[in-house]
Amino acid sequence: MKLNINTDYGAISPYSIMITLAFIVGLYVQCRLNFNRGISRKTSFKLIMISPAASIICALLLTYYSSGGQYIGLSSMGGLVGMYIGVLLSSVVHRNYGETRVMIENCTFTLPLMYSISKIGCLFAGCCHGIEYNGFLSLHYINVKGEEMTVFPVQLIETIVFFIIFVVGIVLYKMHSRKSLYMTFGLSVSAKFMLDFFRESHNGKVLSLNQILCIVLIAAAIGIYWIYKRCQYKRYCLTEKLYNKKKNTEVTAMLK
Repeated sequence: MKLNINTDYGAISPYSIMITLAFIVGLYVQCRLNFNRGISRKTSFKLIMISPAASIICALLLTYYSSGGQYIGLSSMGGLVGMYIGVLLSSVVHRNYGETRVMIENCTFTLPLMYSISKIGCLFAGCCHGIEYNGFLSLHYINVKGEEMTVFPVQLIETIVFFIIFVVGIVLYKMHSRKSLYMTFGLSVSAKFMLDFFRESHNGKVLSLNQILCIVLIAAAIGIYWIYKRCQYKRYCLTEKLYNKKKNTEVTAMLK
């Protein structure tokens, strides 16, 4: 069974529509999560203004850099980094750093949904396509020049997998599970890493740039988590020390 796709769409391409839809739906969900967790509307609306621009700029820059300056396109990994930068910039503009952690967490929950929607655009555009493949659910592309190729449906699989990751993350979040954030981030990075092996752009490489960035993200997340836990432990020790000191002072005063 093959899926036949003609990539000659005229002036308005499904790719542009789905990228736009990914931002609209993703930012809406992110804002809803922000509101539910006590983030002010002012901060959330600034996020809507900043994040898309930061995401698109980073996506374009990463593609330009990885291609050696030969072409410009939208890199999903660059877009991901840009979304996080958008959150940080929103915090700086509003000068409310206490909300930063919550907004980063909400961004993490939302990113799999945005990626899932954007991959529908890639599916119909024929970009980010898979390796040569002629089996079940293979994609048969025909472009405006009449050129044809039959490839692995990696974009379709990414759409399904990342939507499932989003649903799992939100369900765990609604259940107040402490694992919701780690599961969402871990599954997203792992899925991106593994599925990249099936992309045509991976041919001839041990690890692609996307996979290297996945490793960097995992390492950074582990480092941030370790620092966070370390700070928590030091804060706990300081609190205990101050409590014990106060208690000893009170006991000494009573004995006098």
